[in-house]
Amino acid sequence: MKFLISMVPLMVVGGLLYAGLFIRPEPAGSSVEKPIFERGDSFYGIALPSAEAFWAAGSGGKIVHSTDQGKSWELQPTPVNDTLQDIEAWDSERAVAAGNDGVVLTTKDGGRSWHQVEVPRSDIANKFVRVRTMPGGVAWVVGAGGMALRSNDFGMTWESTAEQEDISWNDIFFVGRRGWLVGEFGNLRVSDDGGSSWQVVDSPVEDSLMAIAFRDSRHGVAVGMSGLVMTTSDGGKQWTVRAPVTAEHLFDVTWNGARWIAAGGDGVVLTAGAGAREWKAARSSQQTRRWYTEVTHHKDGYYLAGATLAWVENGALKILSH
Repeated sequence: MKFLISMVPLMVVGGLLYAGLFIRPEPAGSSVEKPIFERGDSFYGIALPSAEAFWAAGSGGKIVHSTDQGKSWELQPTPVNDTLQDIEAWDSERAVAAGNDGVVLTTKDGGRSWHQVEVPRSDIANKFVRVRTMPGGVAWVVGAGGMALRSNDFGMTWESTAEQEDISWNDIFFVGRRGWLVGEFGNLRVSDDGGSSWQVVDSPVEDSLMAIAFRDSRHGVAVGMSGLVMTTSDGGKQWTVRAPVTAEHLFDVTWNGARWIAAGGDGVVLTAGAGAREWKAARSSQQTRRWYTEVTHHKDGYYLAGATLAWVENGALKILSH
């Protein structure tokens, strides 16, 4: 008995050594699922390929998807952590997103898988700020370093259509084969051959132009910094600067079939009739004054992307990114 008692400490030490060397603990409980929306998320671009489908892309390479107009969401995995500045879609299956460090992503299965594709790179800077899609699989991305890239195969391959230069192109828009580029320092270009070549247009401003849209081949609106709004009625050959109604920066503009809508800093939203001569400024909400980089009309209202995702209808704002 004394011998057995004397062996107890050795048995305990041996057991502990065996457990430490040969037994691996298994974690208990279930893993915590990453939340779809996190504090600090920003969404710079949105795409509405159908009445139901909705994509938004933003900080940290995040892409979220909804099939019920933003009532519920799913987080779609992407292969990058770079901020995505914009996203556009041809339909509910095929879409393209682009952003910082020259990143371009495509999907052809509704976003269940996103793939990074190779694109021409600039020797000056690599950051894409705007994506546009057109029928037939055509897409454009524009950004820093004078980059304007075109794809004719749903974003699988890309070609450069503009010379590298030390400016940023902030938006591109097409009506048929006629297209327009706007960028830093009031820079304007126009193309009559589908973007294969670009011609310089005299600009009446030196402030940066952030977005452009046309309601037909002749009537268009461009917006920019410090509340800049200018219009054209001759296809972009000549532009008229409109009296400012806000000092906030304007980042996007769209035509919804009945009126123009522009959005920007501090929650400001501008509207105007078809002639785009007189503009009215309002806040998207009196309770929040967050900045917005994209406005997209849909049915009787419009979506906003920026510091948050929101839906506005009859003047009432509803936050979607909870």
